[in-house]
Amino acid sequence: MPYSVFRSDRFKKEYKKLDGRQQQLVKKKIDKIVENPEVGKPLHAPLQNFKSERIENLRIVYTIEGTLIKFAWIEDRGHAYD
Repeated sequence: MPYSVFRSDRFKKEYKKLDGRQQQLVKKKIDKIVENPEVGKPLHAPLQNFKSERIENLRIVYTIEGTLIKFAWIEDRGHAYD
Protein backbone atom coordinates (compact mmCIF):
# COMPACT_ATOMS: atom_id res chain seq x y z
CA MET A 1 0.00 0.00 0.00
CA PRO A 2 1.54 3.35 -0.99
CA TYR A 3 1.71 5.90 1.81
CA SER A 4 1.64 9.68 1.61
CA VAL A 5 3.94 11.71 3.85
CA PHE A 6 3.18 14.86 5.82
CA ARG A 7 5.81 16.76 7.80
CA SER A 8 4.57 19.12 10.50
CA ASP A 9 5.98 22.64 10.80
CA ARG A 10 7.68 21.57 14.03
CA PHE A 11 9.28 18.60 12.25
CA LYS A 12 10.54 20.83 9.42
CA LYS A 13 11.95 23.39 11.85
CA GLU A 14 13.78 20.77 13.92
CA TYR A 15 15.05 19.02 10.77
CA LYS A 16 16.67 22.26 9.56
CA LYS A 17 18.61 22.49 12.85
CA LEU A 18 20.30 19.13 12.25
CA ASP A 19 23.73 18.90 10.65
CA GLY A 20 24.07 17.41 7.17
CA ARG A 21 25.00 13.93 8.38
CA GLN A 22 22.02 13.77 10.73
CA GLN A 23 19.70 15.03 7.97
CA GLN A 24 20.87 12.18 5.73
CA LEU A 25 20.24 9.65 8.51
CA VAL A 26 16.75 11.08 9.04
CA LYS A 27 15.99 10.87 5.30
CA LYS A 28 17.02 7.21 5.25
CA LYS A 29 14.91 6.46 8.33
CA ILE A 30 11.89 8.22 6.79
CA ASP A 31 12.26 6.03 3.68
CA LYS A 32 12.37 2.95 5.93
CA ILE A 33 9.25 4.10 7.80
CA VAL A 34 7.38 4.79 4.54
CA GLU A 35 8.18 1.24 3.36
CA ASN A 36 6.89 -0.24 6.62
CA PRO A 37 5.17 2.25 8.97
CA GLU A 38 4.66 -0.40 11.66
CA VAL A 39 8.43 -0.55 12.25
CA GLY A 40 8.28 2.14 14.96
CA LYS A 41 7.87 1.55 18.67
CA PRO A 42 4.33 2.32 19.88
CA LEU A 43 4.25 4.98 22.57
CA HIS A 44 2.26 4.99 25.80
CA ALA A 45 -0.42 7.42 27.00
CA PRO A 46 -0.81 10.30 26.44
CA LEU A 47 1.06 9.68 23.15
CA GLN A 48 -0.60 6.33 22.44
CA ASN A 49 -1.46 7.30 18.84
CA PHE A 50 2.21 7.88 17.99
CA LYS A 51 5.17 5.70 17.11
CA SER A 52 8.86 6.43 17.58
CA GLU A 53 12.01 5.48 15.69
CA ARG A 54 15.53 6.01 17.00
CA ILE A 55 18.48 7.48 15.13
CA GLU A 56 21.54 7.72 17.34
CA ASN A 57 20.48 10.12 20.12
CA LEU A 58 17.40 11.37 18.23
CA ARG A 59 13.81 10.21 18.07
CA ILE A 60 11.46 10.64 15.11
CA VAL A 61 7.87 10.70 16.35
CA TYR A 62 5.09 10.00 13.86
CA THR A 63 1.54 8.77 13.52
CA ILE A 64 -0.26 6.75 10.87
CA GLU A 65 -3.70 7.84 9.69
CA GLY A 66 -4.93 5.49 6.98
CA THR A 67 -2.47 5.88 4.11
CA LEU A 68 -0.96 9.08 5.53
CA ILE A 69 2.16 9.08 7.69
CA LYS A 70 2.42 12.29 9.69
CA PHE A 71 5.89 13.08 10.99
CA ALA A 72 5.24 15.15 14.11
CA TRP A 73 8.67 16.02 15.52
CA ILE A 74 12.33 15.12 15.89
CA GLU A 75 13.89 15.54 19.30
CA ASP A 76 16.87 14.55 21.38
CA ARG A 77 15.90 11.26 23.00
CA GLY A 78 16.09 12.73 26.48
CA HIS A 79 13.39 15.28 25.67
CA ALA A 80 11.41 13.63 22.86
CA TYR A 81 8.34 12.85 24.93
CA ASP A 82 8.09 16.00 27.07
